[in-house]
Amino acid sequence: MPNLAYVGQVITVYPIHGADRIESLEVVCGKGGRWRGTAKKSEFAVGELCEVYLQDALLPQTERYAFLEQRGWRVRMMRLRGVPSECLIMPLTEDTQGLEPGTDITELAGVTKYEKPLPANIGGDIRGNFPPFIPKTDEPNFQSVPAMIEALVGQPFYATVKADGSSGTIFWDDDGVVRACSRNFELKDGPTTAVWQLVRKYDLARHRLPVALQFEIVGPGIQKNALGLKEVDLRLFNVWRIDQRRYLDFDDMLAVAQSLGLPMVELVEIGDSFGLKDDEALRQYAERTYTNGATAEGVVIRPMKETRVNGERLSFKVINLLYRD
Repeated sequence: MPNLAYVGQVITVYPIHGADRIESLEVVCGKGGRWRGTAKKSEFAVGELCEVYLQDALLPQTERYAFLEQRGWRVRMMRLRGVPSECLIMPLTEDTQGLEPGTDITELAGVTKYEKPLPANIGGDIRGNFPPFIPKTDEPNFQSVPAMIEALVGQPFYATVKADGSSGTIFWDDDGVVRACSRNFELKDGPTTAVWQLVRKYDLARHRLPVALQFEIVGPGIQKNALGLKEVDLRLFNVWRIDQRRYLDFDDMLAVAQSLGLPMVELVEIGDSFGLKDDEALRQYAERTYTNGATAEGVVIRPMKETRVNGERLSFKVINLLYRD
């Protein structure tokens, strides 16, 4: 179960221009990171504890959260009157009174994770579980990994546009046979299964590489097709070297993509020195559009050379608060 709810502590209260009833709060949640949200004016004071529900938290369908019914009981990121609203901030309850800031209350609060509906052509007949020797794709939000941002400052980096689609993985087994997966399962070959359509589109069965290709499946019928494509396609964003248990650096990943003729995710920039230390600067950096002019979901930022911070891959996403899925 991912960590989706914490006991937080208010560290700053900001007025919202033109708003008489609400104000903006900055809260810290220990290892859960630092977030901005809104609350009723004067409901919380600096230093006060609260409950904090993060992006894609799916809340219990109870009277306490009834105001979220029209939003499907889901916490979404957005800008509200121009200020960041990245989380839901609620008063403590009897169950959470006395808990320390940073305590994970996901299970205690009955919170589950929202999962985007899986388009019919993304699924297929399941062959087995997702391979344990390949990491699943899941980028942390920048708010939850301040140590990564600090480690990246001053380092060469690249940023890509986050394509809103569905995750796919293709790899070759020890016998050189190509295999294909959705986000959570390995899938049997099927004529209408998108990931297998992509295997055939790029003739990947004729290759034999010791890697796993990870990409976003995009196109008609997939998450509203924000890129405006006419057919199902992929946008490569990871290459995992299976035998060495590591991700390839950017230049090596690009070389693999070019050798196989695979389209990469759209590049925002390659920089010599990362310097976006301010949270609001990062938020504004993510406010981008796709090449067709549609609002982009956000950006993913990484070092040019693969790096680990506290045992985790240095890679994070910044959601565009103007995006609506």
